[in-house]
Amino acid sequence: MASDLVRHPTYQHTMAHLESIKRTNSQGDDFWIGREVFPVLGYGTWDSFSSVIERAEASILSTGGEPSHHIRHTTKLVGVGSGGKRRVGETFLSRGACYLIAMNGDPTKPEVAGAQHYFAIQARTAELVQQETADQKRLSVRDRVSSAFKRVSAVAEDHGVSRFPIFHGARFQGLYGKSRKEVDQAKGLADGELLFDRAGALELSAHEFQMNLAATKIVNEGINGEERCIGANLEVAKEVRKTILAQSGVKLEDVPLEREHIASVRKRLGPKAKQLPRG
Repeated sequence: MASDLVRHPTYQHTMAHLESIKRTNSQGDDFWIGREVFPVLGYGTWDSFSSVIERAEASILSTGGEPSHHIRHTTKLVGVGSGGKRRVGETFLSRGACYLIAMNGDPTKPEVAGAQHYFAIQARTAELVQQETADQKRLSVRDRVSSAFKRVSAVAEDHGVSRFPIFHGARFQGLYGKSRKEVDQAKGLADGELLFDRAGALELSAHEFQMNLAATKIVNEGINGEERCIGANLEVAKEVRKTILAQSGVKLEDVPLEREHIASVRKRLGPKAKQLPRG
């Protein structure tokens, strides 16, 4: 029966029709208009379709969601003949709402089966896009961290630092309240594994900001001598920690690592990773 539905011309037509009436808002989110959707799904009247929308709203509410984030009710004027107009109900539907509406339909109808398949593909595509965007952001910040590390190291050397493990260790002490070794152990890093290669975008951004800020402070304030530079680095790191905690309530030591090593992410994205700006 399922294979027969897939081969049914209405099944394929439904998928193509839903794609043709898809709209996109200014934020780049896809949505559909209820009065354009209901005939495509094989509903004879708007009233019969409205009850399916209500079931979708109840489903969203039952999972702790806010229905208005996915289903927005409004009205519009339509012609009624002889130049007259009247106001009728209209509904804007998110991708998730359309998927729920399709899943609540009769799967033996080729229109509904086609809609179920179409919105399942839409949902999966959105997941992949979101993951790719997060991966690209992580790669971009990781590359900027490398640049910031080189910058602050060069500045520190110019201003009298030679014991770089101690200098960079001050950043960890200030950002985490722990030594670098203690951070690595607490995070569960393997021997030889770099924190930057497993950290997410938030944690990487904290290090990037701290290193650039420390470099700027040392240069602008004319700080010279190893001990003074280490002290300045620690001071900046502590202030960055305070800011993150005050603004988000997040402690960096509590932020979990990413499962995938950054090298694997770069390899998986392939050419798209190479297009990212470096430095």
